[in-house]
Amino acid sequence: MSLSSKDINLILNFLNEDTCGSSLTFEQISAQFQHNISKSDYLRVGNALVLLLQNRDLIPTPQQRLIILFLFNDMYKSEQQSIHMNPFAPVFISILQNNNGENLSTQKHFHWFISPVTQHERWFVKTLINNNNNNKDLMKKTPNQILQTGLPATKDDNGKEELKEKIQERLQQLPVLGQCHLSAVIDDPEVNYYGFDTLIGGPRHRSNDSRQTIERLLSNNAMEQTIHPEFLRLVPPLHECTIDELVWLSPIDYDPTLFTWDSTMCIANTINHEIRQLMDKAYQGALNLQQQQKLLDELDNDQTLVYHIGLVPSKLPVLVENSPLISIQCLLKLISSNQMTEYLSSLLNMDMSLHSMEVVNRLSTSMELPQEFLHLYISTCIKTCEETKDKYLQNRFVRLVSVFIQSLIRNKVIDI
Repeated sequence: MSLSSKDINLILNFLNEDTCGSSLTFEQISAQFQHNISKSDYLRVGNALVLLLQNRDLIPTPQQRLIILFLFNDMYKSEQQSIHMNPFAPVFISILQNNNGENLSTQKHFHWFISPVTQHERWFVKTLINNNNNNKDLMKKTPNQILQTGLPATKDDNGKEELKEKIQERLQQLPVLGQCHLSAVIDDPEVNYYGFDTLIGGPRHRSNDSRQTIERLLSNNAMEQTIHPEFLRLVPPLHECTIDELVWLSPIDYDPTLFTWDSTMCIANTINHEIRQLMDKAYQGALNLQQQQKLLDELDNDQTLVYHIGLVPSKLPVLVENSPLISIQCLLKLISSNQMTEYLSSLLNMDMSLHSMEVVNRLSTSMELPQEFLHLYISTCIKTCEETKDKYLQNRFVRLVSVFIQSLIRNKVIDI
């Protein structure tokens, strides 16, 4: 995405060749930058600044470059745990290269090609990445004051090699082709070679031209346009097929009976989904007559559906209390299940109620229940009657158990 006109104007005001050296301190630049540009736009703005830094004819003064280098550090100083996590840390490494001891290939390895800088700019970057107490002093100075500061007599390269190694480790995680991109914007190596500045308007005219050029580049998203090698794939050769393979690819004697299309393939089973939704409602409360009948009909139509609706022994007591008819139908379908004993145990351990006795009674008339289960269930019911303290509730339980036992005797489910 290209930069907005508001962001472009802010950058150009910071980098105004006539005023950038003395109009604002770095502290004021930081405050204005953070106030006008959101954090989500930092990376795009940073890429635009890299483009300017790579083209020396657009920002010819060291004051402009000091502001750009400061913004690289200022954008991510509160978020990074270490300087190597800054997305623009490779720029700092390019600045810190020793012109005498390191050649251009090292800079290309870091994918940044930065024009030569002054000793003051290199010292400024060292101070920024070392994050020492000098940073507080730098914040209160203007770029001109930095350039007028005396340089230290000794070189301090502490941490540079370690920073290079950490950046190389990060770059190795990127795809190889991703590291081969070059900027699509290239500066003119012959600027001023023929003295055009003196012929056409002088430095002021050059400044206006640079401003217009920067505006066009940043508004057209030039910072994300790159030149990169294309990943070419050779056209694979034609496969030489044997006679048998040709017969298979283009069958001559086509017998439609050999192949049958599965019409149910890739079709969503909406019935199972609807039934599972109804079962979830049944666990939470009683269903209405229409929903209950829908469930019973689908269970009758598909004998295996009961295994796919999520009914486990632990959920049976809730289903019995809310929908005893559905519980009976499901248990009858689960007769052959290897978990039938667990379902009966769940019935045996639940609290005695009219619905639970109704389920056991209906099961006893529809299938042969184990006598041991029936005796234990009756014993549990009698024990519940004995332990109930409320006389009214106790009398009600006794009547229910009596009717239940009479029904079992009448249907010859148990012997007297």
